[in-house]
Amino acid sequence: MLFFLCLLMALQAEAVPDTLRLSEFREHSMLFHKALTTNTSLREKQKVPKDPSAEQLTNWQPLNPQTVTHADSITWLHFWIDNDTDTAQTIYANVHAANQIVVFYVKQNAQRRVFKSGYMTPSSQWAMKEDDRYIPLLIDRRSAIEVLAQISNHAGIFPFWTGSQSTKPSLRLQVEKEAFYVKKTLGEYRRNMPEFQYRSWIQGALALTVLFVGLLYLQYRQRIYAYYWGYIVCGFLFSLLKTRAYTPLGQSLGEWPLFKIHLMESLLWWGIGAYLLFMTELLNLSKSHPRMNRWFHKLALLLAGYGFLYMVLMLLTNDGGFSQFSFWGGRFIALPIYIITLVWMSRNVQSPMVRYVIWANCMLGLFGILAWLRAGEVILKGVKLPANVDDLMTLSFAVVAEIIVLSLALAHRYRLLEKEKTESQLAYYEELQNKSFYEKRMAETEMLALRSQMNPHFLFNSLNSLEYLILTNDEQKATGYLAKFSKLLRMILNHSREESVLLEEELTALRYYLDIEATRLGEGFTYSIDIGEGVDVHHLIIPPLLLQPFVENAIWHGLMPSDKSAKTLQIRVRLAGEQRVMFEIEDNGIGRKKSAEMRSRSSVKRKSYGMDITQQRIALFNRNYPNQLYIEIIDLQNKNDSGTMIRIVYDLLEANPLTKNNNDKSDIN
Repeated sequence: MLFFLCLLMALQAEAVPDTLRLSEFREHSMLFHKALTTNTSLREKQKVPKDPSAEQLTNWQPLNPQTVTHADSITWLHFWIDNDTDTAQTIYANVHAANQIVVFYVKQNAQRRVFKSGYMTPSSQWAMKEDDRYIPLLIDRRSAIEVLAQISNHAGIFPFWTGSQSTKPSLRLQVEKEAFYVKKTLGEYRRNMPEFQYRSWIQGALALTVLFVGLLYLQYRQRIYAYYWGYIVCGFLFSLLKTRAYTPLGQSLGEWPLFKIHLMESLLWWGIGAYLLFMTELLNLSKSHPRMNRWFHKLALLLAGYGFLYMVLMLLTNDGGFSQFSFWGGRFIALPIYIITLVWMSRNVQSPMVRYVIWANCMLGLFGILAWLRAGEVILKGVKLPANVDDLMTLSFAVVAEIIVLSLALAHRYRLLEKEKTESQLAYYEELQNKSFYEKRMAETEMLALRSQMNPHFLFNSLNSLEYLILTNDEQKATGYLAKFSKLLRMILNHSREESVLLEEELTALRYYLDIEATRLGEGFTYSIDIGEGVDVHHLIIPPLLLQPFVENAIWHGLMPSDKSAKTLQIRVRLAGEQRVMFEIEDNGIGRKKSAEMRSRSSVKRKSYGMDITQQRIALFNRNYPNQLYIEIIDLQNKNDSGTMIRIVYDLLEANPLTKNNNDKSDIN
């Protein structure tokens, strides 16, 4: 009986936590052998009282280094800290960087306070504003505090889905005196300063690149810039999420710890997907290797879907096992595919961009693998290299190193595109020149053909007049007529081969023609050619045979059918502006309306081929030359007279002298 009583007393003694006295340690002390520990289920977290106490929990055991924790359990610690000195002291509980949620329920002098910490605790709830690893405890002199500590992983929205025992909470809690804490913290800040500077430089470089590439896409709207921008954005956001908690940005991002922690892994896979799409555009795989292009697009879609699935699953469960599988397993799967893809590109893709892709991926792969091994504490654990080069071994720096090479690739691609564009423009310009040359030659040939059609037309009409004079036995007029006809015919033949003639030559030929027609019309016919002030007939260039068809039409269809004793034809040339000449051909004939009626009643249908040909020539001229011709037909009707006026407006858009420096007015009658 006495034996069992002693055993019971011994068990009760083991269930009472030892007291950690401040006088017993100088700088810091672990809680092993000073605290008791017990566990409750994380899945039944809602059953934990809002303000728990040690008495509400059972199965307390002494805490020692061999104590095992579980990812799906809440580990409780119960211990006392006694300030057995004569001064109030602040001690700092280091809750270990591996712990996600740590809550201290501190009781002192009947007062109860709650402190929170851990990297899954929102930054606004941290016990210390600048750090998620420490909880400060102020203890009055000659006073003791009772601490009930809750240590666990974040349960997620659906904790019952969490079944992995990976990422277990750590019980290596350490109590540090203020002087030691300050010295240790300053040392950490000093050691982290190079990393902070490197990280700030990397984030700035990525931010500028994001802005620059975004502006490129807005300017050119090309998919290559959209994919490249998406890749850089993922790298930039990844670098922001890695910001230290003691910085203002780190504290702001710490408000959403679950999202912040798991978004990095999703950004990794999204960035790789965007990078694959960027490669398809950079190497132009859609044209050179369409099957591989489709494979890359499918793989990019798969990676994007996996990143989204990972994010959703981790937000719901915070399953550390799946997180570890994605971190290690995903990379072990992706790395061989990554290497095989690079080898395939180097052997099969014929593009000057391939060497940039190989170099860029070598940079990314080298620094990425080093960053991966360093993050997994496989290499450089607790080691500082000269100039803190080890702080550059991050995925963000790997992305920056790759971006430098890819920027050179984009610059090279831009030069190639500009060169190709220039060559294409030169070829197109040459083609346009050739096309313009041949079109002009065709137009000139067509106009020459039209002018050639005028020759038999003139010849036919003139020979009719000559026949009339011979039949009437008027040999003198016939001889004079024949002389003028030969001169006119020679000029018409010469003009029909020219693209342009001087106004003086056109008027001379027109005079010969009118003299010939005057012989046939009789003494009642008169004509005048008036040259306006400032018109230089010796230099002004016009299309050949421009006026003659309209003059002929006025004679044959306006004056000849007229029964008037006086038949007049007036030809006027005037300046209508600095670069405009106006020709007017006015007759006092029967007018267009009566002429049309007479032709409709006539048994002999005589069609004006000359006018049709002239209209075609003007249309061709306006289509192929900068100078332009406009025709206006005006009916002259009044009580006692009738007639028709043809107005030809000639706009000179090319350099062409119009005026001369004298005020002479010529009149050719």
